[in-house]
Amino acid sequence: MVQGQSGRHELPPAHHVARYCRPRDIAADGIIEEGAFLLRSAEEYLSTNWLEYFHDSDRQSQISGAQHALADKGFRVRPTASFAVLNVGIATAACRNNLGLDIRFIVLGESHDPSHAGIYGYTTRNAAAAALLAMSVDSNEIYPATN
Repeated sequence: MVQGQSGRHELPPAHHVARYCRPRDIAADGIIEEGAFLLRSAEEYLSTNWLEYFHDSDRQSQISGAQHALADKGFRVRPTASFAVLNVGIATAACRNNLGLDIRFIVLGESHDPSHAGIYGYTTRNAAAAALLAMSVDSNEIYPATN
């Protein structure tokens, strides 16, 4: 996997994605709730941004890249929102070991947002998967959505 690689491909376990979390999906203590990972009706994947696309190791640069990617698409990034970071390997293992569910993190490689990635393998009715994804977020890996 090459930094900045575009095109559709599955992310390796060591990589990370950031999920934009609306204020209503963040508890008063700052913990991300399962609602941040629930699929909406008619969605086949949950949108995220692949962080290693932006930079190999500097998390703040990666989060800044995700902020810009959303803003460039015209997405309104709210100052009270947050980005929750998921490690691909931890999240996939949690779903496989606890639910027997094989989720996959796929980079979609869109021209307007090469970092756009989707979490595939669960449905709108699978609240247990959404809860496990929320629990897979390290509390030290939650960042303000705006600088």
